[in-house]
Amino acid sequence: MTVTAAATFCATLVDEFARRGVTQAFVAPGSRSTPLLLALDTDARVAVHVFHDERSASFAALGYANTTGVPGIVLCTSGTATAHLYAAIIEADQSGVPMIVCTADRPPELWARGAPQTIDQTRMYGKAPRLFVQPGPADDDHAPTWRPLAADIADHAAGFRGARPGPVHANLSFRDPLVGEPGPLPDPLEPSPPTPRPSVADSEAAAIAELCRQRSGVIVAGRGTTGRDDLHLLADRLGWPIVADHQSGARTDDTVAHADALLRHAPFAASRRPEVILRFGEALSSKALSQWMAACAADGCDVVSLHQPGRLIDPETIAALVAPEDGAAAAILEHVGRCSPVDESGTWLDADHRARSIITEAIAAAPDSELAVAIRALHAAGPDGIVVSASSMPVRYLEWFDSHPPDGTRVLSNRGANGIDGVIATSIGAALTGAPTVCLVGDVAFLHDASSLTALTRRRIDLTVVVIHNDGGGIFSFLPQADLLEPDRFDRLFGTPHGTDLVALAAAHGIEATDDTADLSPQGVRVIVARTADRPDHVERVRAINDAVASTLDP
Repeated sequence: MTVTAAATFCATLVDEFARRGVTQAFVAPGSRSTPLLLALDTDARVAVHVFHDERSASFAALGYANTTGVPGIVLCTSGTATAHLYAAIIEADQSGVPMIVCTADRPPELWARGAPQTIDQTRMYGKAPRLFVQPGPADDDHAPTWRPLAADIADHAAGFRGARPGPVHANLSFRDPLVGEPGPLPDPLEPSPPTPRPSVADSEAAAIAELCRQRSGVIVAGRGTTGRDDLHLLADRLGWPIVADHQSGARTDDTVAHADALLRHAPFAASRRPEVILRFGEALSSKALSQWMAACAADGCDVVSLHQPGRLIDPETIAALVAPEDGAAAAILEHVGRCSPVDESGTWLDADHRARSIITEAIAAAPDSELAVAIRALHAAGPDGIVVSASSMPVRYLEWFDSHPPDGTRVLSNRGANGIDGVIATSIGAALTGAPTVCLVGDVAFLHDASSLTALTRRRIDLTVVVIHNDGGGIFSFLPQADLLEPDRFDRLFGTPHGTDLVALAAAHGIEATDDTADLSPQGVRVIVARTADRPDHVERVRAINDAVASTLDP
């Protein structure tokens, strides 16, 4: 092989990425991407994870980065291959997950001339990337720009320039020959310190504290909440309850875990309207909670939204004040002082404990139900494990019906855009960090990402995929369409039964597969299919639980 500018350029990018801690590459096979693929595979610091399709590779990178906070490199060839990355890029943008997307391209002289595998890849992902670069074919005359380019890519993805982390798109054109040897690399750059991310200003914290002092309130915590201990100290100081989901990391025995069931009871919801709501991080999945917050705001409640910069979290359009989340709980606590707490938390927690008793009893009475399987899956990963939940019913089961995960268990879900894309691949990326991982997914989401099962047994990971199998899209059965449409029509248009033997599908990939749900713990690669009740029967079970909770709240 001869020395080529393309090989030297790619080796320089990879070297600079590795110097900045970016050492995981998720690649799909292709010819045009050869120069960068060989550079990644040659560098001993970089682990290359090969996937048979681009969508799986990109969602695996998403899962890895969501777990570690470090961007992974996604690499694919030119043409329609690049389009398969878009769903994961959207999720990375919405969720603020770092990702370096490298799409190979033909040289500009072949654009718009009918060359094979050539499409318009310039800014093809719209506004989702934090940065788009298209340096053109490598030229030794431009070698001094290569390391600064790599630094820009890595820093923008990780949010080191003070912005929100997210995807970066590098569209890299390569001329033939695609195989070559790198020459001497440009000198390394001096590391630059990261730019501090925006945090709540002292004046903002003082204003929020003044808003909260001696008033009734509720703290709502979702993904992106930081400073769990400070959050709990603030709640204790104010005498307010915390409503938290699993992704916030703030759910404990002292938080309200069953707000969805409580707020479905109209008298309780009406009696517990606070004067202030502090929302930390992203929105929870409960529509009952969202509607209650909107009703509170309409009744004069002041709503404060505290979240990471770059994405407004206010789906109800009710926030009276918006501020950065970083360090907010500690800063507000500093200004609240030693005020007398408002006796608000006890009422919520008493109701929550009553709801928990009913829910626990109902789940124990139906050990093979969807709820029971979901809760067992959450507790199967262990104290150092990860649970990746699909964004349809599984994430709702955990938020609405489980008290809190075991200490140390992390719960992840692609809730930025709330799609069911790539859940298995996301779980693979999480498991590649070395953590025992449980993927909790419905049967439709499982089939949606079945390509990620390809060659899965070759990966040295501990991953159990738990499939809640009710032969269709269970979440639609909870929507008004299920009651308003004739059953056969509803099932055809929304339920979408598939009739696929999921155990046989997994077994065809050489994966250990069973319908025995006795043990859900991550041990190697396994698929466990939990065949549950028919979808309408399950809806009635959930409604019965909520009705039972309501009965305990009645005078």
